Amino acid sequence: MKVCLGGHRQPVKVAWQENTSSSSYFSDARKKAFLDQISACGMEAAENSDVPRLTVTLRYTPSKALLIASLTEAVNGQQLFVVEIPRASLLVARESGAAPQLREELLWSEEKPIQSAIGWQDPSSQERYLLVFSDGLVLRFRFEDNAWKLMDSADFPGAGRRSRSGEGGFFYARAKQRFELVLRKRVCELNLDGRLSLTCSGIDVPDRTAEIASSCEESPRYLVAGKGDYTQPDRITLGSAAKTGVASSGASEETYSGSVEMPGPVLDISVAENSKTAFAVTKNLSTGNYEVYRITSVCSD
Repeated sequence: MKVCLGGHRQPVKVAWQENTSSSSYFSDARKKAFLDQISACGMEAAENSDVPRLTVTLRYTPSKALLIASLTEAVNGQQLFVVEIPRASLLVARESGAAPQLREELLWSEEKPIQSAIGWQDPSSQERYLLVFSDGLVLRFRFEDNAWKLMDSADFPGAGRRSRSGEGGFFYARAKQRFELVLRKRVCELNLDGRLSLTCSGIDVPDRTAEIASSCEESPRYLVAGKGDYTQPDRITLGSAAKTGVASSGASEETYSGSVEMPGPVLDISVAENSKTAFAVTKNLSTGNYEVYRITSVCSD
């Protein structure tokens, strides 16, 4: 916050410095969090030698930890931004450890069966979108005037109506930077520019591991659903380490953490582009409707 408020909106070249006693503090996750924050306020990280240099340093005194950001510019010279943290509070925080918990938010409900859903937010326009796979159709919604409004739809080739749950669902391929729909050993790329369309192939079926990240931990955790049948309410639980498989019921219960109760069986879990949000599909046993929930991992003391 100090760098954003005090610095100019321009690209910067970021360097990290820490002494031997703190050599593990600037982890990749912490570096990414810092870079994401300054990028959000208009200071993109760059490798050009002719841009201002921002050096982030961690130093210790007997009573404090000092986070220092030094911004060197050709015109304004050097600016220093310092945050002082009592070492005693760092020790208490490390010992207590904020444990991530799960939160759910109902986004969509309908009578027709829903097999999978996933959402995202456009970084430039900040508009929110939701993809729903229902009854052999991929539906794209946009959030307008506090409601989801249908934009367009596309057929899943050869899927037919009433596809069974558990046969696949939405997936964000980070290496390819695109959304995909996986069903019956087929992968379909979702073309979201212009009118919605799908391009399908039968190769490179991805592992839809349901990993979710939180701001209070460096490593992602996995989401797992319950072991009950489709006639019972379900629960989504946060595991302690990433595991293979989506909503797998065979994971070890000894590592479970926070959880949320769902109004019926969990049919599918898809993780969003930023890894910080998941989208769960359930069948509400009270109403009979199929529902889409937004699942996030938040920090709590």
